Amino acid sequence: MKAVTPILLVLLLCFSTVAQSPAIESNTLEEVRDKRAALLVVFKSRVINVDVDNRERAIIDDVLKADPEPKGRYRWVYTQMAKKLNKYINKYNSLSPAKSLSEADYVIFFNVVEFRRILDTPYPYGELFVIVKGSPEKLKPPHVVWRARKVLIAEDAINDLIKDLKTLRGES
Repeated sequence: MKAVTPILLVLLLCFSTVAQSPAIESNTLEEVRDKRAALLVVFKSRVINVDVDNRERAIIDDVLKADPEPKGRYRWVYTQMAKKLNKYINKYNSLSPAKSLSEADYVIFFNVVEFRRILDTPYPYGELFVIVKGSPEKLKPPHVVWRARKVLIAEDAINDLIKDLKTLRGES
């Protein structure tokens, strides 16, 4: 029985390592390397903190149902992020804006968590996600391929995404 325990322990470690690998690989932009049309969406998701898979599924559902035209104070956040993306678009021409979900290859979604006021200036904090649209022909549902490492100011989050896109596409 004592000889079985080390073998069982090694097998459990192997399976747990295999089970963790997709989570590490899931935060890569590789799937959007050759995709050009991106839709920027900004709003506050009503999804509460639950386990990661269910939360991401709920966020994807929210984004797919959302109106891509921001309203209220989210319009200002959208404009700030769109300016950064437009600079990237004009310089590298490897991305183009989509006007609707049907035109988009993927969605860049900023989930506004809160607005903080510092020196009487509002700063939108939130999470940034890149969601690749699904493919019904291949039975592949929409899924998150990249997300910001933490809750960030909107401008910092979009800068991180642009930096990763440049690295992926070999742009300097």
